[in-house]
Amino acid sequence: MATGTASTPGRRTARRAAGAALVGTLIEWYDFALYGAAAALIFKDQFFGADNQLTGLLAAFATFAVGYFARPIGGIVFGHLGDRIGRKPVMITTLLIMGICTALIGTLPTYATAGVLAPVLLVALRVIQGLGAGAEYAGAITLSAEASTPGRRGFYSSWSGVGLWLGSALGLLTFNALDALTGDGFLVWGWRIPFLASVIVLAISLYVRLRVTETRQPGDEAAGEAAHKIPLVTLLATEKRRLLVALGSNFLLSGFTYIPQVWALSYLTNNLGMAAGIGLAINAAIFLVGSPFLPYFGKLGDRIGRRKLLMFAACFGIVWTVPMFLLIDTRNPWLVAAGLIICWVGVASTGVAAQGAFLTELFPAATRYSGIAFAREITGAILGGLAPLIATALYAGAGHWWPIAIFMGANALITLIAAHQSKHFRSDADQDREIMEPVAIGV
Repeated sequence: MATGTASTPGRRTARRAAGAALVGTLIEWYDFALYGAAAALIFKDQFFGADNQLTGLLAAFATFAVGYFARPIGGIVFGHLGDRIGRKPVMITTLLIMGICTALIGTLPTYATAGVLAPVLLVALRVIQGLGAGAEYAGAITLSAEASTPGRRGFYSSWSGVGLWLGSALGLLTFNALDALTGDGFLVWGWRIPFLASVIVLAISLYVRLRVTETRQPGDEAAGEAAHKIPLVTLLATEKRRLLVALGSNFLLSGFTYIPQVWALSYLTNNLGMAAGIGLAINAAIFLVGSPFLPYFGKLGDRIGRRKLLMFAACFGIVWTVPMFLLIDTRNPWLVAAGLIICWVGVASTGVAAQGAFLTELFPAATRYSGIAFAREITGAILGGLAPLIATALYAGAGHWWPIAIFMGANALITLIAAHQSKHFRSDADQDREIMEPVAIGV
């Protein structure tokens, strides 16, 4: 085997790896969906003694961003360990970190009872949570892609994205259900229940992940020359252009998608006056509707190529941004949902389905976990974490969404360019091989 990973696994092993990837990303994004919804609707009032709504909202979104700033550090540290000691132990560790931190957020005192200590504790847990999340998705797609058969790598790696979106939908639906069930008590204590309930999701996810087969052993021949080095240092020293392609490929799934995923909820409720319950339901709907498309687009990527699929997603994002906002501004819940769902399926479903196998095939096995984690989390920190803040500031300055549409289009364009340039480092024509040690192609 070119990469030195375990011999080609059977379908059962591939399914188990895909399942383990799914449940891990499910709890990661259950956590983050809860926090995103709470930041937009709860934390601005409960944890920050702000004098006006805009200040409180900016502070809440700032703590949302803090978790993303911690993710690259976690990606570097745990990505290094994943390349050195194996994927499985690292993924179990990150799972525990995220689940425990989410549950603890549900126990925190508010600003009214603890003063400045409340946001300090919130930020601290958010940072630790971000450290664990920084290597979770990278590990999930690496594990599932390495365990899959070559001709179905796109299909199996796409299930990490399914877990991501089901977790997001589960978090939002749980949040919305508790809002309806607890009434006025939701702002006081009801919001805590979804965070505390994460221990149930954690227990199930941990059971599944403990049963997965390791796909990378420390003594593998693929580690060879790079075994004594720090994988990320090796990449930074010898593969800067490859890293730039990986970084650029994630602009669409960070800077672009976090507008409809996170900021749109604030826009719908705070600027357009829609009920919070409707906004949450629409937000959950985009994940539920988008999820079944992921395996389909994963299979499509196995047939036509990940690069083409990613480029299509970027082009669709550029074209659909303005129509999406026009539909949102109608304030009609069905048209709002249509605008966001079409955006999500056309951009996020295709992009996420392409990304797992695309990034896995972009990096050599000895530096794969580190390279994917670094590329995703750097862009995630700069763009994903800041996108809601940037959008809030842009809207406050212009009083309109047009600067936000330009911001989204710019992110899509960068991914389009990066996907085009990936032809120098990986070939869709060769993607059906066992995971290759990438070599320069067509330079």
